[in-house]
Amino acid sequence: MNDKELRSGVYEGIRHIGIGIYSSGKIREYLTGKGFAPDVSSRAVDELIERGYIDDMRAGRKVLNSRTGKKQESKRLLYQRMIAAGVSSESANIMLSECEDDNKTCLMLYDSLIPDRTSLKDEPSDISKALIKKAISRGYSYEVASNCFDKWFDD
Repeated sequence: MNDKELRSGVYEGIRHIGIGIYSSGKIREYLTGKGFAPDVSSRAVDELIERGYIDDMRAGRKVLNSRTGKKQESKRLLYQRMIAAGVSSESANIMLSECEDDNKTCLMLYDSLIPDRTSLKDEPSDISKALIKKAISRGYSYEVASNCFDKWFDD
């Protein structure tokens, strides 16, 4: 690798990023796809991080912010989603350590799906099945989903 290749890789990364928010993994993947050698792509990404063009914490927050309310997911699923978005595992772990635990976010999911519990009938079985199924599809374990439903319904 020479300086010209590195400068070209950095320039191509900046051109692609523009004013968007990209993760280190996605830019590395983009540069490699554009024909840059893996070591050039990695060095270019390192330089883009140093210059502030790439910020995995910012890219991770973008993922987290898109998965709230009715789209709330478990920490496990959020971690997988951030890794798939090219966020470094270190940044993903830091951000998830600052998030509420799965019990609290599962309750928030139920509240966002049915904000007015006063209209519910006394028999919780039908709504229980639907909400627990939804929570499981969002990465929560059956145990967390079930316990949270009981707490949510009783409150």
